[in-house]
Amino acid sequence: PWPKSKQMDSEYLKSTVGPAMTSAMASLVVEQPNDAVEYLGTYLLSYVKAKELEASKLEAEKKMAQLLKEQAEAQAIEDEKARESAAYKAVKDKEESDLSDALAESTDIASLYGKVVALVQSRTNATGVYLGRKETTDAGVSQIQYLSSTQDVMNGKVLKGVPEGEEEGAEGVTWPIFVSSEVEETVVDPETGEESTVTKTVFPEDITVANIVRDPAVKCFGLPKLGSYVAVPVRYNSCLHENGIEDAPPPPEPVAAEDVDPDAPPAEPEVVEAPPKFSPVNVVSEFIIGFDSVGQGREFNEEEKAFAKTWASKLAEASAAAELKLWNAEITTLETMAGGEADAAAALATAKETSVAGIAEKMGALGEEANEDEKAYKEVSFKAAAALEVVTGLKDAVLAIGGLSVPPKGETIKTLTAVCMLAGVEKAAYTDMLTNKVSWGLLKAQLTEGLLEKMAVDPAGVTADAAEAIKGVIEGLDEASIPFNHILATSSCVGALLSWCNATLADVEAYAAWQVKVEEAKAAALEAAG
Repeated sequence: PWPKSKQMDSEYLKSTVGPAMTSAMASLVVEQPNDAVEYLGTYLLSYVKAKELEASKLEAEKKMAQLLKEQAEAQAIEDEKARESAAYKAVKDKEESDLSDALAESTDIASLYGKVVALVQSRTNATGVYLGRKETTDAGVSQIQYLSSTQDVMNGKVLKGVPEGEEEGAEGVTWPIFVSSEVEETVVDPETGEESTVTKTVFPEDITVANIVRDPAVKCFGLPKLGSYVAVPVRYNSCLHENGIEDAPPPPEPVAAEDVDPDAPPAEPEVVEAPPKFSPVNVVSEFIIGFDSVGQGREFNEEEKAFAKTWASKLAEASAAAELKLWNAEITTLETMAGGEADAAAALATAKETSVAGIAEKMGALGEEANEDEKAYKEVSFKAAAALEVVTGLKDAVLAIGGLSVPPKGETIKTLTAVCMLAGVEKAAYTDMLTNKVSWGLLKAQLTEGLLEKMAVDPAGVTADAAEAIKGVIEGLDEASIPFNHILATSSCVGALLSWCNATLADVEAYAAWQVKVEEAKAAALEAAG
């Protein structure tokens, strides 16, 4: 056997040049060139190049395979991102669609304010979004009252304006959004092609502050930080106010016979609907949607601002439509109430006659032991109790008034306010405390059976100051002619409520006078006994 080193050399040659030499020798045998050495050398050089080319090809194939793999992985990632993006967009689209549908269907738009500001915050990436309503206080000072916000710090806050007739002193930078200007616009008559100039009233599309820290006019309700502020208007026609009903205009005159083409074929008879009796009277209701990037140190882009404006318009359209739905539904109710007013008045008159007889019977039952002072007080007290019995018999009518969306006239509201005051209802329950004005939405919510129970007033529990305040509210009102609204001129039910107020106030006053008499009688008796 060969030495081990020889064997190793043999293995080495086999593993390194064996394949090349085997192939070269085979080719040499086949070709049998004249110069075998040169042929062998050339063959080996060609063999090396062929192997290098094969290796290069394999490397290229590997690289291509790796590249295709990486591209496939990258595409898979992009596809997943696209799926996630599409799914997220679908969720966002559904959220927006659902809210649009809710706004279109609801007659309680205020219940959706929170969803609107949350949506605007989500799409604009704002730090905070808040909805404010322009109001006027009982002192005639304008203010923006924040009704809904994505931040608790804004809820219930107000941005003060200026009293009527004044121009300076308003808080913040938002107020110019309510100020209109006149602009001239050229219009072209489509038939004649003639141009003319018209004047239009326009309002700002938005108020934008690029950096609130650098603008000292900005009113901050928290710690000021770098960021921007934008306010967009929400303006719509509101018909739910005390003068929101008027007679409808007369229908158009029919086409005169001479204006009809004699050669035209006869027109099919039209189904003519009865013209409406009443029309809504609109006043402009103004809100704002404000949003900021406080703490983010960035400005809102045009796409974000456009989104907020879109939803401000949606909110305005939905608010106007919801009010009109309520208005239309209420017309029928008010016509029914007006149609039954004669019977209600007759029933009220009968109830009052019955109460007079009841008072006379109670007075007769007092007996000889009651002195004149006690009889005088008892008569007033019996009248107050009788007035309450009359109102209790009108429970359904009281509850019906509480179901109305269109506010009645101011005199009726004063009467209902006085009822709540005398019944001991807290002021905040029927008053917007930020404007110090009675809110119809809050006041009507008090017209319940619970209020009728509270109307059993103990005259001893009403202070003289409270009584004077209530008298001031209903001063000058006549029980027989309290204006209600355009359809129902007066309401016998409201008249009965005012009658109860007057009778109960008289009871309070008579009770106080009688107590003075009682105390005087006690003092006189003690003096005589001493």
